[in-house]
Amino acid sequence: MFSNTMSKLIQKKHEKSYKKGEIIYHEGDFPEYLYFVKSGLVGLSYISELGKETFFRISGKNDILGHASFFINEAYSGTSIALNQVTLIVISKDECIRISQEGPKFLLEVIYKLSSELGVAELRVVGLSEKSAPKRVAESLIFLKLKYSGQVWTRKEIANFSDTTSETVTRVMKTLVSLDLIQKVGRNYIITDLEQLYLFEE
Repeated sequence: MFSNTMSKLIQKKHEKSYKKGEIIYHEGDFPEYLYFVKSGLVGLSYISELGKETFFRISGKNDILGHASFFINEAYSGTSIALNQVTLIVISKDECIRISQEGPKFLLEVIYKLSSELGVAELRVVGLSEKSAPKRVAESLIFLKLKYSGQVWTRKEIANFSDTTSETVTRVMKTLVSLDLIQKVGRNYIITDLEQLYLFEE
């Protein structure tokens, strides 16, 4: 709904493509544009005071990027990176201001989206602090596979998303294979028992 509303109001835009691993914006940069994902996957990560990188959010087709910082005019709190070949629709600040003035429905949808993302973020923070590393890995495997089935995730990416280490991910995945909860297919994996994988506790 959000992208449909926006697309009807946009008069000036351009597209920009990024290769896997390219940075779209860095933590600490000030936003100049609003981004919509036309194709591909984008990861949002941040570096803790101890220097640890953690995935906070993954965005796919029709998702919006950098909108929280854009609308409050503050520096980005994380770094946005292309996880595969990505094409973005880029809108300038002037164009976004014009749309906001002419399309009140757009502003309502922005508020709804920000509120929704805040709720998800709060639940994710609670989950990271209360769940064991193996449980976080199992849930991350489910989320990544079900939402982005076409993407092949590296151990490092899974570790970042589940706030653990590549070594832990490797160990947990070996256990899950031995329990026949997942099956390795080259560098990829498939889920063979979704219910038991969700209930998994090491």
